[in-house]
Amino acid sequence: MKAFSLWKQLKRKLRRSGRPMWTLGSIAAFVTYSLLSAIPMDRAYGTAFDQGSNMEPKQIQAIIRSLSAKNSSVTVHLQRHFICGEEFRSLGLRSSAEAVKLIQRPNVSHVSLHASTQGEPILELTEQVSDLSLQCKENAMFGIDPTGRLTLFEGPPKKENAVRTFYQLDVRFMESRLPKEEWKRLVDGIRVEDKASYYSVLSSFSDFAIDASRNVMNPTRR
Repeated sequence: MKAFSLWKQLKRKLRRSGRPMWTLGSIAAFVTYSLLSAIPMDRAYGTAFDQGSNMEPKQIQAIIRSLSAKNSSVTVHLQRHFICGEEFRSLGLRSSAEAVKLIQRPNVSHVSLHASTQGEPILELTEQVSDLSLQCKENAMFGIDPTGRLTLFEGPPKKENAVRTFYQLDVRFMESRLPKEEWKRLVDGIRVEDKASYYSVLSSFSDFAIDASRNVMNPTRR
């Protein structure tokens, strides 16, 4: 809820500032774009939509037919890509029927099946999850880096903790318009604990972005 309170504060300050308000209209578009587009992320804080399925349906069906024909067990590995974060899980040995059901889950975006020299074939699945990973919920903080860019950190904002850079902020304008306590919150780090607060912070500070239409859409890896 703190992030939404921040957003209300920023809107009030912008209206009183007389700064051009075109960016307010762009926020909804930015959030929608972020939810649906391909935005690269580092491994620990990946985006749920950074790699859509590049498999043809016939490729997936070929794997399903192969599993069904063998009617044996396979070792299943599941890679989950979140809006913020990634997780790897080994699901162990599963029957062919169970493996097919896993492949057919709606969030699965990529499937591969290959032989193993150590036993059963290995089925690898990639799943897209529209949420934050547990690691991200526990550790991720938005802050500002030494060059004035909005940055996602793993823990308190420090150079060595930087994971992803979003866009350049108009620091002078922010310092002149925001209350000192709100500026301090950004410098100290703003925790994000769910998807709503994650996108709320991104959209709120996009009003202070320099050349937001370009830089917000092309975040920088660390």
